[in-house]
Amino acid sequence: MINWCVETIVNNRDPNARAGCAVALGCIHSNVGGMAAGFHLKTIIGILMSLSNDPHPTVHFWALDGLARTIDSAGLTFSGFVTSTLGMLSQLYVAETHNEEAATVVSSNLELELPTLSIVVRCIDSLIGVLGPDLQDMVKTRELILTNVGQFLREPDHTAQLEALRCLEHLSLFAASHVDTAGYVKRLQKELASEYVELRDVAIDGLYQLMKGDAERIINTADPGLEEQLWIALDEAPEHEGIRNIINNWLNQTGIEDAGKWVGRCQAVMSKLVERKDGIAGKLENEKPTSSGAVDLNDDEVASFAVASTGEKENSQPAGQELLRWQVRTFAMNCLFELLGLAAREMQRDSETPVEESLVQKIADVIRMAFSASTSNVVQLRLAGLRIVDQVLKMFGHTPDPDFPEATLLEQYQAQIGSALTPAFAVDSSPELASEAVNVCAGFISTGIVKDVDRMGRILRLLTSALENFSSKSISTPHVTP
Repeated sequence: MINWCVETIVNNRDPNARAGCAVALGCIHSNVGGMAAGFHLKTIIGILMSLSNDPHPTVHFWALDGLARTIDSAGLTFSGFVTSTLGMLSQLYVAETHNEEAATVVSSNLELELPTLSIVVRCIDSLIGVLGPDLQDMVKTRELILTNVGQFLREPDHTAQLEALRCLEHLSLFAASHVDTAGYVKRLQKELASEYVELRDVAIDGLYQLMKGDAERIINTADPGLEEQLWIALDEAPEHEGIRNIINNWLNQTGIEDAGKWVGRCQAVMSKLVERKDGIAGKLENEKPTSSGAVDLNDDEVASFAVASTGEKENSQPAGQELLRWQVRTFAMNCLFELLGLAAREMQRDSETPVEESLVQKIADVIRMAFSASTSNVVQLRLAGLRIVDQVLKMFGHTPDPDFPEATLLEQYQAQIGSALTPAFAVDSSPELASEAVNVCAGFISTGIVKDVDRMGRILRLLTSALENFSSKSISTPHVTP
């Protein structure tokens, strides 16, 4: 098949036929792979490099595409051809025949449809993968690659910029000491707000790779506002796993040392306001407790807390601005839950860890966030709030109050906890919420935060009324064959 493709390229002058055979050669090599393809590597490279210099846009574009496939599949066996290939790619970059601005009238439209520059950059990225850590010792090759990549980043074509950022991502893995990390981070930060989704995705991938090693260093290296940009980017694509991984990785690295800061970060996300053009997200959920989240006005302390929290939200939300999407706020609450889990494991391992004191100082903010989440109109957000209340009870149920050692830390927050639990027992609640709330009530009672039954009041009434409702309703369970 390789011989047939070579004969067709030599004998057939039709650009489409030659381009098709060039791609076929790259595909054959990538699929044959291993030792078998090694026998044909020199032949394939010779043909593809020759076609890459062809002035016709269709021919040289697909020849470069086949070359990129060949480089990727050849791996280390391509090492002997790296220097010649890199030299050819550098010449093609400055060649008038491969430039859309200098293309002839006949081929100008094809040059626009087939962006040659982006495929040239992709070939260089493939060469970086072949060289790997050897780039640290290959001074001339490394400098030539860095020079080319720097030029590609200045090109107006966003596809070329995209491939150049991929090159820098791989260069920062193999030769980090030779990459301008500060400039690279700031460029990635800039692309987070790009109008092109592909550029944003590449920027997120690059930041993830950099922050895997030392997230705090990258945050400090970037221009002020990188953290806020990450949350805004997540608000635009709430299910983006790349951004979630960046934040989770950052949390795992610094959560124990900066527990107080992370509570503040989560709190800022829960209250952050952004402008929306369509206002669709705000119509999905108003941040006010509905009938299911109504408070018991007979309990003055609970009612005043709920009214104060609701009024705070109303007064602090200017017209035309809305909270971040509920998916983002749910993720922030899950981060808070993960932070509490990390702290609990650290406290079990080391009883004198400073993380406990940091969280004790922020316990009011944690409970306030849990209340805000558990009284929203989104089930996932409610569940996250209840899980945090449960985790707080497990961690600090027996912790004495720093100011009043004779009382427990959480005794003063029983009204807020009761208010957070109330919506879960409403008629329009879901089984998952009711089940989680029953567990939280039971956990509160079992910890003995309030030993006087008369003072336990609200939470005990919630639990007993829920259990009475369960026992009074006839529940038919399906027969299960043992």
